[in-house]
Amino acid sequence: MKTITNIFCLTLFLSFLWSFSQNQNLASDGKAVKTDNPLQSELDLEVDKYVKKYYEDPKAVGLSIGITIKGKDYYYNYGELEYGKQVLPNNKTIYEIGSITKTFTGILTAQAILDKKIRTEDDIRKYLPEKYPNLQYNNHPIKIIHLANHTSRITRIFPNLYERQDYIELNPFSNYSKKMFYEGLKNMKMDTLPGVKYTYSNMAVNLLGYILEDVYHESYFSLVRKYILKPLQMNNTTVSLTDADKNNIAKAHNSNREVTPYWDFSELVATGELKSNTSDMIKYIKANFAENQSNISLSHKYTFEGEEGSLGLNWFFHTTKNGNIMYEHTGGTGGSRSSLEFFPGLQSGFIILTNNLANRKILEKDLSALVEKISSK
Repeated sequence: MKTITNIFCLTLFLSFLWSFSQNQNLASDGKAVKTDNPLQSELDLEVDKYVKKYYEDPKAVGLSIGITIKGKDYYYNYGELEYGKQVLPNNKTIYEIGSITKTFTGILTAQAILDKKIRTEDDIRKYLPEKYPNLQYNNHPIKIIHLANHTSRITRIFPNLYERQDYIELNPFSNYSKKMFYEGLKNMKMDTLPGVKYTYSNMAVNLLGYILEDVYHESYFSLVRKYILKPLQMNNTTVSLTDADKNNIAKAHNSNREVTPYWDFSELVATGELKSNTSDMIKYIKANFAENQSNISLSHKYTFEGEEGSLGLNWFFHTTKNGNIMYEHTGGTGGSRSSLEFFPGLQSGFIILTNNLANRKILEKDLSALVEKISSK
């Protein structure tokens, strides 16, 4: 009888420990964070450990992670679609991906080069609707390649975007038209030679998007769909939420965890309008390190070496301390953050999508080291 009692107590104790471990992922407010992490493998446990640190940030709400390692895919979801609603995201949950959109613009640029629609050394004014004598410095013009690697010297944002009367701080790109963009471009002044210094520019990449639309006579998203989404079967990546599952959209949140609007890039689509989920983005990562499509392969061609690392066509490249090449891009909007990294030589990578403004940089760094370590075994 004593043995039976001891077994019962041990079973009860182990059950308690399991239940306790499932609820130890606590937010900064002390509430348990919902998750579908099975907490079984080394990868599961390490991811959970790093996510716990992420949720120490009081701004954290929802988080979805996709990891691919040598043909095997793993998905981890934490938190909520909307703060206080207790609905866990999944690998089909739609998030803003922000400036990761620019890597799609890079692939489309490569496609246009392959199709002989544009050339990397072309003066961009060849493709503009009017004369722009300001888009040169000491007779050195801005070239297509400079738009794709952030060395054009076109300013990050034009002043007429935020100086206009209908500027909305919570949705800054809304109501900003193509006409306004070209007015801002005409008033911009070059400060040094293009092609010699890196300065990140939303407006330069957006201009590249306009040029692509003009040479193909198609909208930006139709080009993305034709040359990237359909071939890769990325069926849930979009610019519009009209056809999305309304019950599986991660609401964006401000620093107080209040719902804030998705940013509207209606006429600046190439800058950061795409929305996606971890399932589609893992397909995207795998296609990028496989390089089976010539447009993807060409987008990875090195075009500039600078202090920020190396650049391709809107891709950033870094070499880790272990000597592995890593490709990456991040994104950020008013209420969402995203990070994409992959190691082509290790056939591995990851995507982080969040619906809040918590600092995911430490998580990004930890996951990068973890994925590199496990895929190097």
